[in-house]
Amino acid sequence: MLRAACIPLFLLLVSIHAGAEGEAVELKLHWEPGQTYTQESDTDTVNFLTALGKTSDQKLRMHQTTRITVEKNASDQTEARVLVESLLGEMTYEGQTHVYDSKNPASSHPILQRSFGGAAGRAFTLVYDANDQFLDAKNAASAGPAGSEPDLVEIASARQLADLYRRSLEMGLPSIPVQPGDKWISEQLVVFPQAGSVEVKLNSKFDGIVEREGRRQAQIAFEGLMKSQRDKDSTGRAVGAERPVTMADNSKVNGHVFFDLERRTISLAVFSATLQLKIEGKPMPVRQQVTTRLVSMRPTGAP
Repeated sequence: MLRAACIPLFLLLVSIHAGAEGEAVELKLHWEPGQTYTQESDTDTVNFLTALGKTSDQKLRMHQTTRITVEKNASDQTEARVLVESLLGEMTYEGQTHVYDSKNPASSHPILQRSFGGAAGRAFTLVYDANDQFLDAKNAASAGPAGSEPDLVEIASARQLADLYRRSLEMGLPSIPVQPGDKWISEQLVVFPQAGSVEVKLNSKFDGIVEREGRRQAQIAFEGLMKSQRDKDSTGRAVGAERPVTMADNSKVNGHVFFDLERRTISLAVFSATLQLKIEGKPMPVRQQVTTRLVSMRPTGAP
């Protein structure tokens, strides 16, 4: 089945340059050098395994803490190092509940070790130019013991995860400046570790600027559809057999985000999805909700 990625898949983190009320603003991912961001995410997932003939459905809960440390490199590029610091998970299946704690993974159920074991300690760096345009992902590997060397499969998987994380940050954002009340459509192809290429089409709206937590914040709402695409070669021709895990055309997503206009980052993102997966040709619905909060944004090294 489609396993939860170690970074919540639809985390939306963008930057917005606030102008006067009614002026168009640019929504663009921005990381502030010299700052460290701490995020907490809660993910609730229900895998409807009874659709596959199992005796019960599976419920997963995950609480994740992520730290993003931002700095300039020697080439005046911005580097955002993303690290999954800790992970708490819980699985309920066949009347039993099992707990996972990244601080003591060996004590967890084998299924949870496989599902969550590669998440905590995962790290990668996103690199941007002076205009906040994405350039590359690097250092994409598990933060293992000092001196350890990740294998090629692990590096490839981590780079894929880094790209997935980056694309989720940009999902639904307009390519041109917008103002409150504007609507737009965005399309992109996102590669998931097991389902492969998935087309995401979103209808988004800039609902307006509100007062939240004592700060002026911009609110965006979105909804849309996701569906799998066959893997293609460099000429665009479909290649290979269909993957064992695919996403049907009627998979739906929706959510909303709040942007702190002063700190130019998101304070809250809520995403919900009803996914219609096919596991080796058999339909299996999945319901997921991800809530991500900005816990802090402070100078790097500050207590």
